[in-house]
Amino acid sequence: MPSGTPWHPLLACSLFLVPGFPLINSLEDMLDNYITAGTTRAINTFLIVSSMTFGIFLAIRLAGVTNFSLIDMSPHTTSYFIIAIAAGAGALGFSTIFNVPPRLLWAVILGGIIAICIRNYVNFDMDMGLPMGSFLGSMTVSIYAIAILPYVHTPMHVITIPSVIPMVPGVLMYRLLFGIINISTIDVNTFLVVCRVGVIASLTITSIAIGVALPNIFFKRYMLNKKSNI
Repeated sequence: MPSGTPWHPLLACSLFLVPGFPLINSLEDMLDNYITAGTTRAINTFLIVSSMTFGIFLAIRLAGVTNFSLIDMSPHTTSYFIIAIAAGAGALGFSTIFNVPPRLLWAVILGGIIAICIRNYVNFDMDMGLPMGSFLGSMTVSIYAIAILPYVHTPMHVITIPSVIPMVPGVLMYRLLFGIINISTIDVNTFLVVCRVGVIASLTITSIAIGVALPNIFFKRYMLNKKSNI
């Protein structure tokens, strides 16, 4: 029997294709003043997301889905134990995709749990919004990665990027491009919703990149000052 909500498994499978790694790296490059490299990665990421959106758009048309923009992103459970398990599984999945060494999987799983739990607590329990929750979650993971560097002996991005990628708002990006594709058939209220989704998605992605980059920038400056004083 066909599912009454065929878009849920469709999105769940395709979210692993969201180019979170180059997306975050492009913003970090720009923050580090590597404008050309950051712009190139950003354009490449946009093309990948656009291709994915057109594929999902075609599947939605074939499946006859009419309320794609109404998918609820709120967790269906308030148990942080279950959320932690799901977050750890997501971080583990991305770690496998990015060939993270097996000895570091525990660190990435713990980082994913920290990021998602803090994001959800700030967003839903404190009602401070998705961008703020994502910023605090990614910044905490970055500080956590710096703290365990002496024990794992690996670049911090090996820990931070797979941990925060589950927070990339892939569904919001799909909604935005889906609304742009259907802009000729939507009303004013739906157009405003599309604009709001686009703003939240952009702020969230920027917040994740800044949250990851800030502790790293200060840590690099601290290490340079420490070396210069030796």
